[in-house]
Amino acid sequence: MHAATPQFPRRLAKLGLVCLLAGGSLAKGAVQFDVFMGFAGKARQGEWFPVTFEIFNDGPTFDGQVELRPRFGDNPVYRYDVELATNTRKRFTLAVFADTNSGWSAKLKNGGKTVAKHDELRLDNSDPDTVLIGALSGQQAGGPVLPKTRFKSKWDNDRFAPRVAHLQLDTFPDDPIALSGLNTLYLNSARAINLRTEQAAALSTWVLGGGHLILAVDQPGDVTSTPWLASLIRGRFGPVQNSAAGQALHRWAETGGGSDITLPAWQQLGAYPDVGSPDATFAAGQLATAEVRLAKGEALFELDNRPVAAEANRGLGQVSVLGFNPEREPFKSWTNRAWFWARLAKVPAVWFEKEAPQQYGRSSIDGVYGAMLDSRQVSKLPIVWLLLLLAAYLVIIGPVDRIWLKRIDKQMLTWLTFPAYVAIFSLLIYFIGYKLRAGQLELNELHIVDVLPGQQEVLRGRSYVSIYSPLNDDYRLGGSFEQGGIRSEYGGAFRGNMASSLRVQRAPGQLEASARVPIWTSRLLCSEWLAPANGGVTAALTKNGRASYELSIKNGLDKAITGAMLLVEGKVTEVELQSPPGGTRTIRVHIGSSPDSDPHIDFESFSHAGRFENAVNARNMVFGDTEGGRIDPSLVNLVACSFPALLGSSNPAGRPIGDFSSSGGLDLSAHAERGGAVLFLLAKDHAPIPSTGLFETKLAQARTLYRIPLEITETE
Repeated sequence: MHAATPQFPRRLAKLGLVCLLAGGSLAKGAVQFDVFMGFAGKARQGEWFPVTFEIFNDGPTFDGQVELRPRFGDNPVYRYDVELATNTRKRFTLAVFADTNSGWSAKLKNGGKTVAKHDELRLDNSDPDTVLIGALSGQQAGGPVLPKTRFKSKWDNDRFAPRVAHLQLDTFPDDPIALSGLNTLYLNSARAINLRTEQAAALSTWVLGGGHLILAVDQPGDVTSTPWLASLIRGRFGPVQNSAAGQALHRWAETGGGSDITLPAWQQLGAYPDVGSPDATFAAGQLATAEVRLAKGEALFELDNRPVAAEANRGLGQVSVLGFNPEREPFKSWTNRAWFWARLAKVPAVWFEKEAPQQYGRSSIDGVYGAMLDSRQVSKLPIVWLLLLLAAYLVIIGPVDRIWLKRIDKQMLTWLTFPAYVAIFSLLIYFIGYKLRAGQLELNELHIVDVLPGQQEVLRGRSYVSIYSPLNDDYRLGGSFEQGGIRSEYGGAFRGNMASSLRVQRAPGQLEASARVPIWTSRLLCSEWLAPANGGVTAALTKNGRASYELSIKNGLDKAITGAMLLVEGKVTEVELQSPPGGTRTIRVHIGSSPDSDPHIDFESFSHAGRFENAVNARNMVFGDTEGGRIDPSLVNLVACSFPALLGSSNPAGRPIGDFSSSGGLDLSAHAERGGAVLFLLAKDHAPIPSTGLFETKLAQARTLYRIPLEITETE
């Protein structure tokens, strides 16, 4: 025994060497699986955000599947099929909807077996009204900075503080829907030239669909030599020269903006409190600036009598262009630059006051669409009838049963009569429920489609689908979409996900989902997608004089246009229009209050949203008034839903309060405030894409609201 002892360490060393070599062989066949959540780990609840997966396979080829799911609750599960060849690296992005505050887990599976996973994926998921700015800066720590909030409550500061997410080029999304969770994107022109074609297309589509792009021009040639950026910006630049900074930027940062439209307080730009004293050092410095002029735009401020910043509407969105690089001195060290960035990014002044805005209990506009689309086969038991049934039940199982059994001297039979009463009333309630709710499978669709301009027009769609099911079943939805996502109805910050379980399956060029619908209920889901316009509806708007316009419309659809409304000069005007397929119409529209003006709906009338709020609340009740939870999907109601921020009431101080929220790009309130023009067209029994309901039903209807942003051409 003593002789063998000295050999034991050498044997152990040999065994260790063998294990090390084996480990090296296994490591060579390992899979590297990385997950990047949100915008540098940030997102807003009730908005889309990107999740980027990067996989390196150093082993044999296999067909895998990525699975992403919240760690808690019955929330959507996202799956993506991916083929992984040997020695290949793949990177792809999924658009995910933030309807939960729980953590996330991600798995990479091969044949149902998990080969890699992340169980503790975190996301800084802030309030829906919080401003989130993405930044693709020229320098690692350059770009926007924002003032700190100073609310009395630490919880409010954490919840509402505007955020900046510093993004990386390699993980920047190539899906515009994944970008819709951003309020604003800062882009340095030196980084813009390095965007891949898919990323540039996604950014452009996001802007045209309602996003706000802040472009810092490092060198004018960055813009003029980059076709996609030049086409989006449509600007002219003068030569770069030094200008005295002075106090122009300070005055602009602290000055409040005015508007003819009364937005809710939490969306008004206003004057910032405590901007601070002017910075003498910065004022004495020299800024290298280029003159900036944008087509259909206006200057923000001037230096040396030259406009060095400008902004303009582009589609439903906006571009703000700086003719200088704010990541360089002396701007980089300016003590008040945070307030400048807040003004440029249009952060409402309410976020920098001492009291946090009270937005508790706000509903999502999804609920209004649900009240429009829910099946009319369903009726609710009125509260009065429910109370009568309950009273009758209590009376029968109590005094009636006692008195009757006592009269026949059979008190012991209560052991039989009591369960009999329960069974009878149960059957009665089931029968009433069956009569009120039984019906056929029904599918109702509403498509909200933005026709985005460009060299090739693009449709940015939101397809709301209401499914009524006569039994407990799963239903398939989806279509041939390269980009986009499917989500459940969102109830708001405090209601979250309003639908049953949802399983989303993504493959290249295909998007599908399976949704559970309980028996005798309607469930609302939403598919968000992009598709080529393919010559649908086109329009042009010409201003002929004060408050007088000429509107030309060409109907390239397969159905007649049955109604039209025009947003211009901050008013929504109803347009008399009946346009058959292939028809072309030219209509004269007058905006104003004179007797010969066309009837219009101003935004003040939209503020009376009590019936919308009542319908949403009634719809979510099991019992009550059936008709109270329904809204007619008329043109005026559909158009009103395009301005959720204006659908509200007033607080005791008289300030408007927004009662509804919406996901990115749907709300056109800010576009109206900027003086943008939009044509709304309604087509009944028409869908711009094949039905997203991948199942057959005899009861189905579809209607589409087209929203066409217009640039106004003025006659000489």
